[in-house]
Amino acid sequence: MFQRYRTAFGTTLGLIFLCATPVLANHVDTANATVTCNAYSFSVDASALSPGTKYEISYTIETSPYAGPAITGVIPFTASSTTTFEATVWGSFPALIGSYNFYGTASLVGHNTVPILFSPTSLSCGAPPPPPNSGKGIDTVSFNGTPIVSGDYVWFNANFSVKNIPKTGGVITFTNSRILDVETNSLFTSAAPNAQITFSPTATCSSTTFSTMTNTWITTVPLKGDDEIFLTGVAIPVPSHGVPGGINVTWSGTFNTTGAPGMSIEWKWGAAVYTSIATDSNALEVKAGHQSACGESNGDHAATPEGVNNRNQKWKNFVIGGATGGGGTNSTGSWSGTDTVTPTAVVEPGPGPKG
Repeated sequence: MFQRYRTAFGTTLGLIFLCATPVLANHVDTANATVTCNAYSFSVDASALSPGTKYEISYTIETSPYAGPAITGVIPFTASSTTTFEATVWGSFPALIGSYNFYGTASLVGHNTVPILFSPTSLSCGAPPPPPNSGKGIDTVSFNGTPIVSGDYVWFNANFSVKNIPKTGGVITFTNSRILDVETNSLFTSAAPNAQITFSPTATCSSTTFSTMTNTWITTVPLKGDDEIFLTGVAIPVPSHGVPGGINVTWSGTFNTTGAPGMSIEWKWGAAVYTSIATDSNALEVKAGHQSACGESNGDHAATPEGVNNRNQKWKNFVIGGATGGGGTNSTGSWSGTDTVTPTAVVEPGPGPKG
């Protein structure tokens, strides 16, 4: 009888313990985040802490669909005598474009984890970017028979004209530029500068400047364009073994007209040899347009170096024969044949069939 009672009592007591709600020590109570298309604020509170103890609260914020690496952070603190803790932090991230849901968690490290409650839970951020329009440009030319000696420089330069410029303007970029010796399959350079050309309704003349940070020629041109618009250029020192005459050289790159479909680009390039030329691209003072260059009313071709050295000598006076040029007043070298590129929309591949 006693044995039965003890068993029954033990069973009842066990059920009481199982059904009781345990009291948590050291825990995060709530975590909330307010989000915009490029920023967030995160608030968290914790309780039942041990005064004087050091803690860390970590948090992670993510998006669906994936928009880049998760936002993560850690908030270190020492518990006060109140045994509670509250904090709010702020942050920013690259602007989102499209529709996203948010999710994430917050943890009192070594103790518990709770989901973050978001406000709003989803966002629609701006319009999707226009599809890129891309086209490959490639143009080959033969150097003349003059050998190029070590110590000289070859000024590789390219220009273009364009049709169907939108009335509101547009931007053309030129990237992935490579200049290749066809015979030896060796590169003169694999890092020829990029180009970004803006056709602006407010521009009255053409100008260009070189960004060393991005290795990019940045050019602004009036909407009417020009018969020769500077594309890109680079002065390459001749190696110790020199460069023989008569070689074939190919220049290639990718044109892009994002947001301005239908533009047709006709580009060409030349190469002139200089005994001295600026290594600082901006010191060259490159002529940005044949007829529209700001501050230049001469008949020089686009891409002519109009600057001077520290003795006030014009760079273009140091040109000699070789590459595609004959020296004298031929500051850019003679042009290659014209290559026409009409960038077309890039279609992103969709998901494959599900099997």
